[in-house]
Amino acid sequence: MEKKYVLKIEDLEIAVERKRIKNLHLRVGRTGKLTLTAPAYVSDGEIKAFAVSKYEWMKKHLQSAKAEDYRLFIHEGKVTIFGEEYAVVYGKGGGWKDALYLKCAAEEGERYAAKEMRRILAQKIAERLPYWEEKTGLKATSCRIRDMKTRWGTCNVQTGTIWINLQLVKRPTECLDYIIVHELGHLLNRYHDKRFYNYMRYNFRDYERVRESLKK
Repeated sequence: MEKKYVLKIEDLEIAVERKRIKNLHLRVGRTGKLTLTAPAYVSDGEIKAFAVSKYEWMKKHLQSAKAEDYRLFIHEGKVTIFGEEYAVVYGKGGGWKDALYLKCAAEEGERYAAKEMRRILAQKIAERLPYWEEKTGLKATSCRIRDMKTRWGTCNVQTGTIWINLQLVKRPTECLDYIIVHELGHLLNRYHDKRFYNYMRYNFRDYERVRESLKK
């Protein structure tokens, strides 16, 4: 019996590994990779039968993983930082210059990339937020980063805190500028009414074009 092998069930490929465990475990990774770990004594036939019984479950969870794929930072060995693609280099220090350098092995790349991208975005916010606060005359009490699913930014008008979506690190800097101006605007006016859009037009004339680009 092989310790590791690939099992094909119709259109699916599953990485199988035998270990010193008591039960069969099937997982769908964040990137859509299927892995099945099984006790060493379980036969190939039993493993296949188990996988076949979980076919519909795997298909369902693969669809969810695919829907979340755009949220990952590493795609085919590259990352996008402020609209430009960079190669990912593993095991060499850390930081971003001509490439994204991650002090880890490739298997841990996504986790390390998320931390590095957060740091990169925080640095950019630290550069851009003071500029827009001075230009608009509005000041946030704090600016925080969160990996959000449905919003590019949000503002707590009671506390004066604005939140920026971590995924903006992938978009051109003008998108970050737009979101900063937008969320600062809610410190002045909570609603998206005429007064709010007059504020946007005055402070960020091209806001409609950038707003449309964020929908793509």
